[in-house]
Amino acid sequence: MHLKYISITGADDAVDPSHLVALSHEFPAAEWAILLLPSRAGTPRFPKIDWIKSFAQQAEGCNTAMHLCGDALLGFVAGDAAILDAMQGFSRIQLNLKFGDVEGQYDENALLARVADNPRWQFIIQYAKDKQGLLPLLKDIPNHAVLFDESAGRGISPDSWDAPLAGHFCGYAGGLRPDNVAQNLEVIAKVAAGQETWIDMETGVRTDDVFDLAKVRRVLEIASPYAGKAD
Repeated sequence: MHLKYISITGADDAVDPSHLVALSHEFPAAEWAILLLPSRAGTPRFPKIDWIKSFAQQAEGCNTAMHLCGDALLGFVAGDAAILDAMQGFSRIQLNLKFGDVEGQYDENALLARVADNPRWQFIIQYAKDKQGLLPLLKDIPNHAVLFDESAGRGISPDSWDAPLAGHFCGYAGGLRPDNVAQNLEVIAKVAAGQETWIDMETGVRTDDVFDLAKVRRVLEIASPYAGKAD
């Protein structure tokens, strides 16, 4: 198992982007995933657009992702110019299908058509067992990845980790934090033996809902050895 990305989600206006860039230089597999939700911009986890643009500029050359949540996800499907503009400068885009009240508000075929029409980005599909019907629809769309994420940002670990899905680049999220990431990586390394993958965490690197750079550093220290080898 080889970690392509160690994705850390949820930096916000309280975080100096230069600190994230410095960590990327020290830990090249680090990926900074920024949550976009215009209706909650400026609150913890959801930075304002000015911060996002500043971060994207400073983090050029680093691994970056944007997670489209709620109205941002719906705006992407609708082709909203402001959402598409906010996505500029990011390498991967996660479609948070399990966050917020978006179920039933978008057409799955329209969503996947948008993905297929934008090959410049790799799109991450936030996946859970109730989304299995999407998998056949993704088979002819090369610029996609699948994130196992039953937790959807709540910081809840699954009872077990699934093996990667054949034909899909798969990653893992759910309840990961500094005090359990080592043991979870041991399990993921077994179920994903011989595969390239990534991990993602959000709540587990916060303290009192504040992005905690000390926790971030600890996770990167623990997980980075898996980014430097392949079994």
